[in-house]
Amino acid sequence: MSDERSPSAVAVDPATTFLGHPRGLFLLFFVEMWERFSYYGMRALLVLYLIAMTNPQPDASGFVNPGRGWTKAEASVLYGWYTGMAYLLPMAGGMIADKLIGTHRSMVLGGLIIAFGHIMLAVSGMGGLDHSSLGMSLFIFGLVVIVIGTGHFKPCVSVMVGQLYPEKDPRRDGAFTIFYMGINLGAFLCAFVCGTLGEQVGWHWGFGSAALGMIAGLGLYLALRPKLLKGIGDPPTERSGALAWVWLPVSILIATSVAVFFHFGCFGTLQAWFSGLGDKANWIIGGMLLAAIIAAGVFSMKQEPQDRGPTASIFIFMAFNIFFWLAFEQAGSSMNVFAKDKTDRHLFGWEVPATWMQSVNPGVIIFMGPVFASLWTWLGKRRLNPSQPAKIGLGLILLGMGFGVLTWGASTAVEPGAKASVLFLLVTYFLHTLGELCLSPTGLSYVTKAAPVKYVSLLMGIWFVSSFVANLAGGLIAARVEAIERGEIQLPWHFGGQADFFFLFVVTSLSAGTLILVLTPLLKKLIGGREG
Repeated sequence: MSDERSPSAVAVDPATTFLGHPRGLFLLFFVEMWERFSYYGMRALLVLYLIAMTNPQPDASGFVNPGRGWTKAEASVLYGWYTGMAYLLPMAGGMIADKLIGTHRSMVLGGLIIAFGHIMLAVSGMGGLDHSSLGMSLFIFGLVVIVIGTGHFKPCVSVMVGQLYPEKDPRRDGAFTIFYMGINLGAFLCAFVCGTLGEQVGWHWGFGSAALGMIAGLGLYLALRPKLLKGIGDPPTERSGALAWVWLPVSILIATSVAVFFHFGCFGTLQAWFSGLGDKANWIIGGMLLAAIIAAGVFSMKQEPQDRGPTASIFIFMAFNIFFWLAFEQAGSSMNVFAKDKTDRHLFGWEVPATWMQSVNPGVIIFMGPVFASLWTWLGKRRLNPSQPAKIGLGLILLGMGFGVLTWGASTAVEPGAKASVLFLLVTYFLHTLGELCLSPTGLSYVTKAAPVKYVSLLMGIWFVSSFVANLAGGLIAARVEAIERGEIQLPWHFGGQADFFFLFVVTSLSAGTLILVLTPLLKKLIGGREG
């Protein structure tokens, strides 16, 4: 029987498989690994670089590594915008891939743009640029280039993984978990390379090293794609390959415009204006949220009858996805700073770099990923696989438990000069990782199964919108850490210091997880068997 919902899925000869999966899956695994190497390498360094003093005292060896001297609040806001936009732009990238250039060309274009952006970050630290306003503007230019490239790259690789399998193939969830291991292998390695270079050689050496990873991934992909991914990711119609390259000068023009706006203080003026709106700002945000809900409902109702429920479920799951990633992405902002300032990282007389803590989460996934991949496949063959809402609920509860451990750890580091044991962070990251394995790779798989085939790249991009909202909101919330710690912002509980801030995510994560578990029977009816 033909697969009407997945016309791009190809029949795979068992002789061409590896570990029961098409060999092309493992090529996509490696190209995604190198892209995530570059992204998470940047993510680990960004806040630490921004808050580092501009004129620090030399350490015992005479090493000086000046940063930008931003406040933690300012750095967290920029971090939120950077990571958030890296998840928002895939919606536009998905549309371009769907309608114009195909996922293959979009992915190659995105990878080249990302590499160029990281090179610009390295250049922004050369000579006198590392202290000048021009250098900071060039740094912003590089950040914008990276997020534009990520917009082209990110939705396409996940879609191509889905195209390797026909509908209802029980290997799908396992494939996405294996693919997710590629993401985390890159994230694991980058801290030891980009993080070590950034903290101990110079921040911009770390930024520049991330470009090498992206170039390595693209080279491998282009060399092996004709053999392992033939026909996967082709454009919807025959179009000239030159069309894809139109987006390269467009990307540079957009990034230049943003950098110029930043250089002349336009964003500061805009932020001051928005802050001055007071309660009106809340009404504006509320109106935008209502408009988004209405648009999602209208889009779902315009689908074919059999696609309406599954499409609506994607938008519902997005709401819970926000609660998860809003808390989880504190890893690169508030938790990263907590690791640097409030955690005892000494091991046998040597202080472990703070960025290395970022490798705990992906390291656990590398070991636990195969376990979860086998588990979902084993349960799927026996029709015992938990429903998607149940997986999301379990992920949120594990996340909340992790922040409970971190709250405990932070409560031991309230006094000036006190530092928490590194074990608190290690246990927190371990629980967060288990929650992530329940929610994230299966969520990507679900979108490829539930979305109408002609909108699969678009809806994959829209799925990442929830991560945009979560990352941006997470950065804005992280900017309030010091105010909460000083008691300027009062919360209903009081543990002291940063523990009050971390307990906020215990409340939100456990509440959201419990709610979706209660709603699971209703949500399974809405899905209509599409997740199987």
